[in-house]
Amino acid sequence: MIKNIFYFLPTQLLLTNLKRNHIIILFWILLFGIVNQNLFVKYGIPNLFLAPEYLNEISFWSFAILGFSFGGFVMAFNITGYVINSGKFPFIAAIKHPFLRYCINNSLIPLVFILFYLFKMSSFLMENEIASTTEIVKFSLSFVAGYSFFIFISFTYFFSTNRFLKNLINTLDDEQKPKKKSKTKAVSSFLLREKNWFTILKNTKKWHVEYYLYNPFTIRPARDISHYDINMLKSIFKKNSINATIFELVVFISFIGLGFLNEIPIFIIPAAASLVLLFTTILILFSAIHTWLKSWATLTFILLFVIINYLSKKQDFNYDNRAYGLNYNTTRAVYTNSTIDSYRIDALHVENDIKHHLSILESWKIKNSNTQKPKIIFINTSGGGSRAALWTFYSLQYIDSLSNGELFKHTHLITGSSGGMIGASYYRELYLKNQEGYDLELHDVKYRNNIAKDLLNPIAFYIATNDFFIRTKQFEYNHQMYTKDRGFAFEKQLLDNTNQILDKPLIAYKTPEQNSEIPLMIFSPAISNDARRLLISPQSISFLTNNLPNNIVFNQPLTENIEFRAMYKNQGADSIRFSSVIRMSSTFPYIMPSVSLPSEPKMIVLDAGLRDNYGTLSTFKYIHTFQKWIEENTSGIIILTFRDKPKETKIESNPLQSLMESISLPIGSLYGNLFAIQDYNFDDMMQYLSTGFKQPIHVIDFELDNVKDKISLSWHLTKTEKENVFNSMKSKNNQMSLIRFSDLMNTKQE
Repeated sequence: MIKNIFYFLPTQLLLTNLKRNHIIILFWILLFGIVNQNLFVKYGIPNLFLAPEYLNEISFWSFAILGFSFGGFVMAFNITGYVINSGKFPFIAAIKHPFLRYCINNSLIPLVFILFYLFKMSSFLMENEIASTTEIVKFSLSFVAGYSFFIFISFTYFFSTNRFLKNLINTLDDEQKPKKKSKTKAVSSFLLREKNWFTILKNTKKWHVEYYLYNPFTIRPARDISHYDINMLKSIFKKNSINATIFELVVFISFIGLGFLNEIPIFIIPAAASLVLLFTTILILFSAIHTWLKSWATLTFILLFVIINYLSKKQDFNYDNRAYGLNYNTTRAVYTNSTIDSYRIDALHVENDIKHHLSILESWKIKNSNTQKPKIIFINTSGGGSRAALWTFYSLQYIDSLSNGELFKHTHLITGSSGGMIGASYYRELYLKNQEGYDLELHDVKYRNNIAKDLLNPIAFYIATNDFFIRTKQFEYNHQMYTKDRGFAFEKQLLDNTNQILDKPLIAYKTPEQNSEIPLMIFSPAISNDARRLLISPQSISFLTNNLPNNIVFNQPLTENIEFRAMYKNQGADSIRFSSVIRMSSTFPYIMPSVSLPSEPKMIVLDAGLRDNYGTLSTFKYIHTFQKWIEENTSGIIILTFRDKPKETKIESNPLQSLMESISLPIGSLYGNLFAIQDYNFDDMMQYLSTGFKQPIHVIDFELDNVKDKISLSWHLTKTEKENVFNSMKSKNNQMSLIRFSDLMNTKQE
């Protein structure tokens, strides 16, 4: 029995894949690890598979599309295996419908995966989406239906083309028709490399097989093929391989064609399906290269990587993501240390900007004139993808409702990074609409639902169908042409989710901020060239870039901050699209493309959280600059900090470490504690700021409860994750913060 199991074709195919086809097995390992919630859990990738969304909801169609994409992946897996492995089992050529039999016998891994997926999906939906048994059964059946539909289409193709390909091969082998023979050999050479099949068939190192699955329920003994004509076997292999390769080409072209439909909502498939689509595309390419080049395939991959890496440094082959609204066709800004320093040492410019902001503060004072000495509020909000966006928005909504609309009336400045600034931007825009007479219900649940909508599906779809290949589609904005990529997809989806109200240029906010109708906002994406910060605001803020020594300090400090509007004033800085400013501050590495700005050399900006996750550096310097005015005109400062995780973290025990953990510990530990380091620095700065400061500074933290029930760092949230965000306001610490804030706002001033 053990011998029969070992020499059973499904077992031998599994062993062949494990021994030789490591790239194929790698994809299965990734899929099993993701579904089992062992890989990429922090970034919410497993959630995309276990609870896929289509058109902003988990539905029959979302699972059907995911099942359909898995069907494509499994067929690519079978075709790739057939091209690589079938020659090791030549008896397959003597069976009726050899490719079908190969697929049946190669179904062990796909079958185990599907059963495993359905089990994990059902458990996840029950625990995290509060799905009923009926819904789980419906979703399971829709996944299987989608999977089966692709398999049905595939085998319909293979069966229907057998007769055609048989005639084609006969034509190729007909020596009486040299013209047709020449044409066929070109096709055969391109798709198959005919001479390699001779080599395979003559190879004596066959894998031994005694039994195989004729169909899923029938086992038959493997035939002895020694009496078969080798030319006939070659013809069968050639027929099926050409058939399979044509199918792969059709599927590949179809997938690429989807990229031209990626702005139509019904074609934006679930993010998990896009990821599976990407895996399928890579498998198809691998199969094609292996078919043509055989043992040279690995070396070819290495050479292609070296060539692409070399060409990517050439201007003609380099691709840049751009900030929409900026002019990249005019003279580039000069990006040098001397240019940067020239903005910092312009004393007259700095003095004028200070006067300008003093006038804004006076407008803020007039707005709060009902209180003799009101408290001034600064808001710092953290990055953290959609969880931070929703937490910040919901916190602003909740606190503002409790304070009867006094929150934004007292707020002067908002700083931060990534998702937090998205939530704050949306709430501020809604508040502005009210100021302009639109009479919106700011605390309506529909607005928090808008900010919680999925952003990841279109990004993943663009990666799979557009960015992974050649970007060809363009669009016009502010009379400039830009290439569409996943950065464009992010902005478009964000604007769609928020009903387009953020679709305006940066300069549109200058007057409302200047009149203190709305709080100031300062974005600060990190600059990858030199680790500086790029400060973006519709107001002139050169004083935040000035760190020249004064009084009794004598040193030569480096310029840390660069003012965006000063650097790119001749490239249309005021006209930059506000959604691009948001995106520049939210450029999570790899998921989003880094943004190149029109300077020489080009400036490349990344997520603001890499340098200042809470915007505390800007807040600190702003308070320090206007310390005298704040002391004379307010009764103190309230700094509200919206955190996507608790400030104080538990000290982990230090168990014995593996070799790999020991190697990665120094760098991994430093990166893992990056935001904690920023907190340490901020707390120290607050202590130094308090020296000689006459008014109290109250720092109040509102923390997302992200310890027990982990909320993924992603542009996608599950239903349970959204509920966990809302429930975080009920935590003991946040309730104490609310009481503290309420007491401070109700304190009678002198």
